[in-house]
Formats: sequence, structure tokens, C-alpha cells
Amino acid sequence: MRSTLALFLALGASMALGPSLSAQDALSPRQAETRLRGCLQSGSAGAPRTGLRAAVVATRALCAPQIKRVQADRVAVATQGLTDDDAEQAKQRAIRQLNDEIALAIANFTGLKTL
Repeated sequence: MRSTLALFLALGASMALGPSLSAQDALSPRQAETRLRGCLQSGSAGAPRTGLRAAVVATRALCAPQIKRVQADRVAVATQGLTDDDAEQAKQRAIRQLNDEIALAIANFTGLKTL
């Protein structure tokens, strides 16, 4: 019951932090990063404490729009001026880096050990 209440509170907070995708389009990359961090922090408050993997899955699902926006920004920067295989490799590196940062942030916010 307590974790359900925390999840609902986190969901409410993330809804306040997470506007619709069209409103996110107007955000600068820095604002999008800040919004993502806020969502990860509030989502982590209600995430399951059964293990880091479960917490990451739940929080990522809650913060999917913010993650998508930040990922798009980072991929755009990483692939600027690159083509073909170089662009694809840069894209994959940027996505992996973001995923690592998200997992670490959730680990820090929840106090759960890293994967």
C-alpha cells in the first residue's frame, strides 16, 4: 500500500514535470536535461525496491517522453557532420552513455546497488 501511494505521488509529480511532447519541443537541450533529472528523481521515489533492474524499468517507463527528448538531442549533437557507419556508431555511443547515466541516477536516488 505504501509503495502504491509513493508510485501515485511520483506519477503526479512526473505529470507536473512532464508536459506533452509538443510542449517539450520548445525546450532547450539544457531544459530537457533538467526536466529528465526531475522526472528520474520523482519517479525513483515510487520505484520498486526489489532491485535496481525493477527500479530502472519502472522509472524509465514513467520518464519515457523526457528520455526520448534528451536522447534525440544527444544523438543530434553526436552525429552532427557524420554519415553512414560513423553516424550510426556515434548514435549508439550516445544512447549507451545516456542509458548508463539514467541507471546511475536511479541507483543514486533509490540507494539501490548498481547492476
